[in-house]
Amino acid sequence: MIYSLQNLTQTVDCDVLLSRAQKRKADLNHKRYSEEGLTVKYGETSAEVEASLQVILAEIAAEKTIIVTLPDGPTKEEHIYKKKQLEYKQLVLEHRKESYGAVALLEQEMDLGILDQEIVEVSAFIDAVTTRKQELAA
Repeated sequence: MIYSLQNLTQTVDCDVLLSRAQKRKADLNHKRYSEEGLTVKYGETSAEVEASLQVILAEIAAEKTIIVTLPDGPTKEEHIYKKKQLEYKQLVLEHRKESYGAVALLEQEMDLGILDQEIVEVSAFIDAVTTRKQELAA
């Protein structure tokens, strides 16, 4: 971006801007570090949730097969109850998949990319103000 640096006429103004920009850059770097950790966690959780969901779906299918073959009675009721528990686990995992799955991971990666761009822009601003300060000091 092109900045209107010609409006800076004193090195003191440059110092103020540099101080603010450096603090902002430090804050962005800290936020990036945190977001990077979250991105790694999302990636791990995404794979874990997907694997667990596949196991639960297989168990539900197995229970359905067992239930169909059993005569009415306490054993069949136990398997129906077990299938309902598995379906609840499936629901929970699907909710986690929405929160930490592939879509959430991609959104997290996008946020990280945006932060990277902000850091690059703040760095460019610092360089431009530093150059202007040197011009004024000369």
